[in-house]
Amino acid sequence: MGFLKRIFRYIDIGRRLILNLVFIIFIFFIAASFFFPFQEYKKPFNKTLTFLPSQISETTNNEIFLFNADSYELNLFEVISTLQIASSDKNIENIFIDLSNFSASYTGILEIGEAFETVKENGKRIIIYSDFYDSKKYLLASYGDEILLNDNGILFTEGFKIEKIFLKNLLNKLKIDVTTYIAGSYKSALETFTRDSFSENDKYQNSIFINDIWSNWIKIIEKNRNSYLKVPFKDFMERFGDYSIEYKGDISKMVKDLGLIDKTLSRTELYDYISKIDDNQNKRLATRDSFINYSKNIKENSSLNKIAVLTASGEIIDGEYNEGSISSNNFSRVLTNIGEDNSIKALFLRINSPGGSGFASEVIRQQLNDLGKKIPVLISFSDISASGGYWIAMNQNKIIASPFTLTGSIGVWAVIPNFEEAFNSIGIAFDQISTSSLNLSILEPPSDNLSKFMQSYVEGSYTKFIDLVSKERGLKINETKSLAEGRIWSGNQALRNRLIDEISSYQNGIDYLIKKANLKDYKIELISTSPGIVDEIASFINSFISSSFYGLKSLPFIKSDSKKNKQLDTKLLCIECLFISRNNQLFK
Repeated sequence: MGFLKRIFRYIDIGRRLILNLVFIIFIFFIAASFFFPFQEYKKPFNKTLTFLPSQISETTNNEIFLFNADSYELNLFEVISTLQIASSDKNIENIFIDLSNFSASYTGILEIGEAFETVKENGKRIIIYSDFYDSKKYLLASYGDEILLNDNGILFTEGFKIEKIFLKNLLNKLKIDVTTYIAGSYKSALETFTRDSFSENDKYQNSIFINDIWSNWIKIIEKNRNSYLKVPFKDFMERFGDYSIEYKGDISKMVKDLGLIDKTLSRTELYDYISKIDDNQNKRLATRDSFINYSKNIKENSSLNKIAVLTASGEIIDGEYNEGSISSNNFSRVLTNIGEDNSIKALFLRINSPGGSGFASEVIRQQLNDLGKKIPVLISFSDISASGGYWIAMNQNKIIASPFTLTGSIGVWAVIPNFEEAFNSIGIAFDQISTSSLNLSILEPPSDNLSKFMQSYVEGSYTKFIDLVSKERGLKINETKSLAEGRIWSGNQALRNRLIDEISSYQNGIDYLIKKANLKDYKIELISTSPGIVDEIASFINSFISSSFYGLKSLPFIKSDSKKNKQLDTKLLCIECLFISRNNQLFK
């Protein structure tokens, strides 16, 4: 035991040194900002504005890059705002975008595409280039005036798919038993533990929404490239192998001849091509991002009226701030602060969440409901806003989504694993004494008394979910029940079923709030959910340790306050959506 104490003493010393070092670096950069203030970029911009985006995030948190200022990334809302300003800038004639390293949500791509339309309506030209086009890159590229592809690159869009891992046989081999409690015949989250293939219900619902999303993707491509495509896009996909044989594997020439792109160029030829369009451009075009400089130097609106833009992104959990999650206490505090800020006249809330804790979802929903009584609130669904992510939107506010949104999943589940047989098989024995049959343990099967309670609790939560949706969406109970059962809906399907109000975009949402709040002038303020850089770093370290060394918490000499926060809760979590999001399967 003394040896272990010495080890953890050294770990504690290391932790303090790291935190002190981070604090010193933070103080250094704060001090440096006073002695070396940011110099405004006053050089006139060339008539071609270049943009080399990588990951475009929808988060509204402030990101601080201490060591590399060039790593500064724009979020989605800044990109849209910058494009709108550039569309009316007389000094800019072209916008060149290199999508080689690009990634964003499908919802975000549609909103950037809408901003492209405004740029083109104002007589400016959008030129898009990439070394490789996948489904996301090509969807955005289709909004451009000209699509360029590296002469050694390819365009490969395989469509959408869902792959699901089933663990039933593995759990049987490990002698791990799982007791599940489900309300909703399509709530298939727990089938990963109890089956070895898709159930008929799950296969049916997945086929419905995945085909709807795929047909919308094709519709947008064919609309945007209508005058260029030599063959219907679906035909191109189904005969991709035949076409590639015909062109002897020269995919770049194949997609050019079929009208999917406009030109094939090597990077050297690309520099020359853009230089002819803009005589002032130099040959470092593809390594310099004037878009970032341009956005940094846009004069801020002086209006005293603010429209807050806030993103709720990640799994919904109880407690305080946790990086990458929607923490009930922290997020509720952010909403309270918005309500107390008299300069904020409306809230645009973007939700991108598969759900999570039922209790935490209700805490946030109540806080949003209170805020909605003070200022107009508009809810915008990103690619995933299901289960608990849908629950928190259930107030008297307008809900918009995109055709690529996955939503619904109105159902509830809970699960109790049992490791008794698994531990016994490797020689580990447990014994316990309990005062009642309601003892919740992972070391023995749940009692009949406990199982009856758990199933009734889950069904009761499901009934509350049904009642809430019926009330807030103006649906009859029977209508909601037919739409619920844990089913997942695409944005268009949700609109037809009155689960949302419109298929719309960020800018349309802002326009709605301007009218609703009766604003003559306004400015956008991105609201961060991060409590501060020190807390954010601590949260990151804590999340890393928790995910990397989770098993250590079970050791008797590791102190843990998990029991203090232990509570019984149901899950409003769309595991299918979470799996799709984290493993980049449907939305790739």
